[in-house]
Amino acid sequence: MRVRGRPIVLWGLLAVLGQLSVRALVGGVALLLMPSGELVGLSTAPLDGTPFGSFLVPGITLVAVFGLVPAIVCYAVYTRRRWGWLVAVGVAVAMLAWLLVEAAVGFDRPTVLLNLGTAGAILVLASHPSVRHDVLGAEVS
Repeated sequence: MRVRGRPIVLWGLLAVLGQLSVRALVGGVALLLMPSGELVGLSTAPLDGTPFGSFLVPGITLVAVFGLVPAIVCYAVYTRRRWGWLVAVGVAVAMLAWLLVEAAVGFDRPTVLLNLGTAGAILVLASHPSVRHDVLGAEVS
């Protein structure tokens, strides 16, 4: 099925990347504004075994890697940049790595399942043949 001449799966990928970008920007900026985590209801206790004393570096990572990069990937996929779908897969892999680090540190938030689902959805949608064909400019079979 196509919407506005593009595969509906591509629109799904853009929606998932877009919501990730918005969530990461909001959460990351909140951590930058208050690195103690208090603004978002976090304790710094899980950071005790890490080199970080606050959520400043995780906040910067959220803004840059999961806020700005997915927004750029949305633009790239929409404008059919060849690298867009591949970087979308990279975002999903980075999210899985982020979740592994969170689990190793003992970070337990309800958003873990949402983030796992988001990473999985990006992988499935970006890997879909109609998305790859659309972005790469090939005919969909």
